[in-house]
Amino acid sequence: MPWVFALLLLASWPAMAQQAAPRLISDSPEYCAELAGRFAALGPEAPAHLRLLADEGRQLCNEGQTRSGIAKLRRALKEAQRGE
Repeated sequence: MPWVFALLLLASWPAMAQQAAPRLISDSPEYCAELAGRFAALGPEAPAHLRLLADEGRQLCNEGQTRSGIAKLRRALKEAQRGE
């Protein structure tokens, strides 16, 4: 019976290997940078009030207030994606 488990594991290996790398979702400066980059990729067509919110988030991250900065960046991204 252990060979059945081994066979199932081998059969699922290609699917496991193709999964995308996990995204970093912690209260870290790296996550702030990731969110800022994702917002920047939206380009200048993002509404002005959302660009301002994202700028405030980046500034908070730069000042070491990562939780507040992440919250603002995530809010800006969510609203921008909702408007698409």
